[in-house]
Amino acid sequence: MYDTIIVGAGSAGCVAAFRLGADGNRKILVLEAGQAAPVASDVPSDWVTMFNTRADWGYYTEPQAGCRGRRIFWPRGKMVGGSGALNAMIYIRGLASDYDAWEKAGCAGWGWKDVLPTFLASENNAHFRDSEYHGTEGPLYIGNVPYVDKYEKLWIEAAEAAGYPYNPDYNGATQEGVGLFQFTIKDGERWGTGKAYLRPALERGNVTLKKGVLVTGLVVENGRVTGVKYLVNGVPEVSYASSEVVMAAGAIGTCQIMMLSGIGPAAELEEAGVKPVHDLPGVGKDLQDHLNIPISFYTKEDMGIGAWTAETIEQSFAEWRDHRTGIRTSPWVASGGHVCSREGVEPDLQLYGAISPHRDYARFLGGRSGITAHCVLQRPNSRGEIRLRSADPTEYPAIDPKYFASDESGEDLATLVAGVRINRRIVEQSPIRELIDYELSPSAECRSDEEIGEYVRGHMTTLYHPSSTCRMGVDALAVTDPATMKVHGLEGIRIIDASAIPIMVSGNLNAPTIMVAERACQKILAA
Repeated sequence: MYDTIIVGAGSAGCVAAFRLGADGNRKILVLEAGQAAPVASDVPSDWVTMFNTRADWGYYTEPQAGCRGRRIFWPRGKMVGGSGALNAMIYIRGLASDYDAWEKAGCAGWGWKDVLPTFLASENNAHFRDSEYHGTEGPLYIGNVPYVDKYEKLWIEAAEAAGYPYNPDYNGATQEGVGLFQFTIKDGERWGTGKAYLRPALERGNVTLKKGVLVTGLVVENGRVTGVKYLVNGVPEVSYASSEVVMAAGAIGTCQIMMLSGIGPAAELEEAGVKPVHDLPGVGKDLQDHLNIPISFYTKEDMGIGAWTAETIEQSFAEWRDHRTGIRTSPWVASGGHVCSREGVEPDLQLYGAISPHRDYARFLGGRSGITAHCVLQRPNSRGEIRLRSADPTEYPAIDPKYFASDESGEDLATLVAGVRINRRIVEQSPIRELIDYELSPSAECRSDEEIGEYVRGHMTTLYHPSSTCRMGVDALAVTDPATMKVHGLEGIRIIDASAIPIMVSGNLNAPTIMVAERACQKILAA
């Protein structure tokens, strides 16, 4: 018997272990499907090397009608630290209007004025030490990228030449502009919530972490969640919680576990072979994600990752291992920006100038040196769902983000087409223009909006930011009570991860997820 059971040791779960565990009288169990994060997780440059390994759930979507029938690769962290141990470590909060939209959508107390203090309280910013927009006393270390490639700086100069202002701080007075991102990298090493929050929590003695366990469902008795069922080396076990079960398994895991437990759309659960215990139609619905489209260019001279040799890889790793310095301290997505696709909107596109001619986040490399220009749709209209395939907890759920197909306005596709043109315009400016040899196929041949649109459908990827499958709200499809973070109609269960986010924000999702978990813990402790 524990007071609190936390399901998932990802970004949100680590926050909960630290904040709830500060009460020394609270006995806490943290359940994590993965093992300790590998060395590759510590090395900032190596995040892409963990895809399709034991540290990655390795999901794929259902065939996407809006993406020419493709199944999109969806990596998610399966290790201590979760997807925060797999991501590119960028720290972005989003726009103030994002959170004001949450409040207008029925999430009272979640407006910008409410969430900003929480962001500041969690942050320990190493470079903005005297700013009203930054905190310096929180557990989460935020800093500038340790290594900046000279060609990343040239990309920024080209973007400025294209008319986009330089912005030294995307989490400051304005998000618009181009420059360098900040990261959860400390002294040349990834420093996410697994280290910033969970590590000190485990040192207190009242938090127990169980790794390598697969949660198969929740114990629900008379309208209350009282425990968690899971497998340890294939053997069923059950642990009970006297206070609450805290769901922090992410936008996929949290809704899957709830549906396996009979919490969700009753008719769909019955179809999957699960007996409904609490009919909650919104579980698994309203899935949102950031859509990304890259275009790549070969360059006339050797540069960046495309110029790495076996000797480079060996020597740079030795430098990182011994000194935590050099090219391996960069995630190679440091240069970028936030721009507007058209007049009359806030920044709706996030750009990256990655110094590598790669496809699918370096899972496929070009034969020469080059640059890949990424464009990310920040506020998508597309909405999807996650459904159970069966009652078998070992079977992955059906993930259907319904990219483009669910956006009747066509705005998502049109905005990304505009983003491709923006990226082309940037690389046409000095000092990048002189370095470019040519744009790679098949995007190079696509010139009209229709042709670019087909390219986008055929090559779009996720930016790994699924959210909202158990979203906060007070409407009929809301799952989580924004005042308490409890699941509507149930006791003994709270949701504190990205699945509770009501509307996608304009930026990378790790910082907002940490904020949601921080505020959820405040509500739990105040109860």
